[in-house]
Amino acid sequence: MGELDRIDTNILRILQENADIANATLADRVGLSPSACLRRVAKLRALGAIRKTIAVLDPAVVGRPLTAVINLEFHRHGNRYRQGFIKKVRELAAVRQGYIVTGEVTGVLVLSMRDMAEYTALCETLFDADDNIVWYRTYIATEIIKDEIGVAL
Repeated sequence: MGELDRIDTNILRILQENADIANATLADRVGLSPSACLRRVAKLRALGAIRKTIAVLDPAVVGRPLTAVINLEFHRHGNRYRQGFIKKVRELAAVRQGYIVTGEVTGVLVLSMRDMAEYTALCETLFDADDNIVWYRTYIATEIIKDEIGVAL
């Protein structure tokens, strides 16, 4: 990706806070004409700096108040052994984030669920049915102290 200048960074910062902002307002805030601003945003999308525009929902309000962080360890670490697991993770709506990581664990998942029954069913699907999972540990969130989805700029 090409280098982002100060204006690009300002546009991204503003859009992370409010992607619904009118182009004319955005242009005014970054010191561009509306047409120049629209071209910049289109360029940022084409470069992949803006992956998608979404509405950020409150999980509790939409009936998914249970948040869990799960650490897991694979028995075999080769890519071919992980593909079935990765495919299941990508298909499950409750899994909001998933990472293969370095360190003491192989993977970390963040889930947003309706209740413990959904959690139990998900564990059976993801972990109990996969003989490549050595162990997993679940941490149920009791308090959210920070939940930012943007990127620090």
